[in-house]
Amino acid sequence: MHTTHFLTNGEIQSAYHDVGSGSPFVLVHGFTGSKLDFHDQLEWFEDIRRLIALDQRGHGESSNYGPYNFDQLVTDLLGFLDELRIAQCDLLGHSMGGIVAMRAVTRHPERFRSLILMDTSAEPIEMWSDEQRGQLDRLVEREGCPALLPMMREQPSNRAQQRGVDYLGEEEHWRRIGMKLAQMDCEAFSAFGAELTNNTSSLETLKEIRCPTTILVGAKDTPFIKPSNHMAAAIPGARLVTIPFAAHCPQYENAEAWRDAIRIHLTELA
Repeated sequence: MHTTHFLTNGEIQSAYHDVGSGSPFVLVHGFTGSKLDFHDQLEWFEDIRRLIALDQRGHGESSNYGPYNFDQLVTDLLGFLDELRIAQCDLLGHSMGGIVAMRAVTRHPERFRSLILMDTSAEPIEMWSDEQRGQLDRLVEREGCPALLPMMREQPSNRAQQRGVDYLGEEEHWRRIGMKLAQMDCEAFSAFGAELTNNTSSLETLKEIRCPTTILVGAKDTPFIKPSNHMAAAIPGARLVTIPFAAHCPQYENAEAWRDAIRIHLTELA
């Protein structure tokens, strides 16, 4: 079991898991996620790295107040590293966390030894129509983020997604999603949903990345396959790894292949 630590990072209290020793490897979760997304994976690499999974602002057990925007999340990440006296680390960003990771690495390249971009995009991804996003925002404003859970449970799972459910077990899978939704600030849901919808392309800035980079994408994560290819073409020397039989959360949906890809990156690229 991983113990949650708390760190006052300027105005925000950050919650995080910290295990292992050696050079730090920091994992940044995505929209509506938390450090819980990597709870089962941290021990896999603790023989070669110090693993740190943090809760971003508005998520998990970190402080739930704004401003909620990607630039603030970059500032939070850098402040978090400063507070832990981490001068340089390997960095993984998943989905929205990948957007934060890209911005952090391009703005402060000296702070990062290597980069893993996992099921993310440097280009706009149409998650919802304006009407759908408005409906979700109003629902969350009235009833809180847990009101999203019944709708999520009704959505059909493809085979790849079902592999992730089976990995944790049905009951534990939905318990964790319910917990993450209960912890999330409704204002963060609306604000980051808008940020994701209105995100502009940063492919040109990715050409400035010089650290070893691996781009991971689930073979069944259809919205992120082309963006992953575009990122791989933009970042000099980037390695693109497609995880078979996986969708948006390959650390669950094909855990063995995901683990192998991460270990290769940490031992060969960085």
